[in-house]
Amino acid sequence: MREDAVVAKLRKELLVHRIVTCLLVLLLFSSWIHGRIGSNKAFVLVNGKPVACLASEVEARELLQNIKRRTGCDPSEIQFREDVVIARAPRDARVVSRHRAENAIRSAISLAVPRWAIIVDGKPVVAVPSRSDAGEVLELAKARFGRQAKNLCEEPQFKEKVTVDMALVPPSIYKKTPEEAISYLFDCKGVETEEGTYVVKQGEVASQIAKRFGLSLKELWSMNPGINLNRLQIGDKLRVKRAVNQKPKLTVIVRDQSERIEKIPPPTHRVSSARMYLGKTAQLSPGSPGLRKVKVATVYENGRRVGVEVLEEKILKEPVPRCIVEGIKPRP
Repeated sequence: MREDAVVAKLRKELLVHRIVTCLLVLLLFSSWIHGRIGSNKAFVLVNGKPVACLASEVEARELLQNIKRRTGCDPSEIQFREDVVIARAPRDARVVSRHRAENAIRSAISLAVPRWAIIVDGKPVVAVPSRSDAGEVLELAKARFGRQAKNLCEEPQFKEKVTVDMALVPPSIYKKTPEEAISYLFDCKGVETEEGTYVVKQGEVASQIAKRFGLSLKELWSMNPGINLNRLQIGDKLRVKRAVNQKPKLTVIVRDQSERIEKIPPPTHRVSSARMYLGKTAQLSPGSPGLRKVKVATVYENGRRVGVEVLEEKILKEPVPRCIVEGIKPRP
C-alpha cells in the first residue's frame, strides 16, 4: 500500500509539472504573438526587403501617397516599378523619422506614370498629354533647326529611330505643353543624374565604389537596402547614380543645298626624252585648269555642321593637261 501511495504521489507531481510547463510555454507564446500582432508599427517593403519602419500602417500609406503627390501628377495614376507593400513590423523594430523614411524609400523605388511618350531608339525621352501633342513636338523639333537652312535639300530628318506610343514613364520627363517638351529635349545645361547598376569586382569595397560615383557611403547604403555593404562579394549588383553632362535627347539632321563653281586642276602628262640627261625635266605646256559646277548638301546635326555631301557635278570646261619632259639619257 505504501508503494502504491508513493507511485500515486509521483504521478501527481509529474502531472503538476507538465501542467506548469505547458502553461509557461503557452504564456511565452502568447507574449510573442502579442508582440507581433499587438504592434502598430509598419514596414515598407520594396521587392520583399524592409526599407523603412514607421509608427503605423496609416502613416506608411500616407507617406507613399505623399511621394506620389510630389511628382505633380495624379497620385492615382502613379505606379511603382518595384513590388512595394506595407507589412506589420515587430514591436522591437526601430521607427525612423518621416523625412528619413521618405529619403530611403525614394532611393529604393522608381515611379512611373502612363503617358504618351516620344520614344528614341527604344527609350522614352519625353512625355506629353496626348498623341497629337507628341506629333506637334516632333514638328517643332524639325522646324527649330530647319529654319536655319537657306535652301533645304529635303525635309529635316531624325538621326535616331523615333516612335510615339503610350508608355510607363518617369514623372520627371512628363511635360504639360509641346513648348516645355522642346525645351527639355534641346536646352541642355549643367549636369543630370543617371541611374545605373554596378557589378562589384575583385578587391573592391563600398567606400571605393561610392567615391567612384561621387556618392557618400550613407547614400550608397540608402540606395541598396537589404545589401550588407560591409560584406560585398564579387558579382554583387549595386544600384548607383552618376552625374553626366546633359546632352540633347534627339538629333535633327538638316541638309542645306548650295551650288559652287570649282576649278579642276590640270592633269600632268610626262614624256620621256633620250636627248635629255637623267634627272632633267622641262615643261612643254603649262596646261590650264578646267571648271565644274558642283551641287552640294552641307549636313548639320542640331545646328552643328558635321559634313558635306556632293549631290551633283557638271563639267563646264575640260582641263588642258600640263606636259612635262623627263630626261632618261645616262650621264657620262
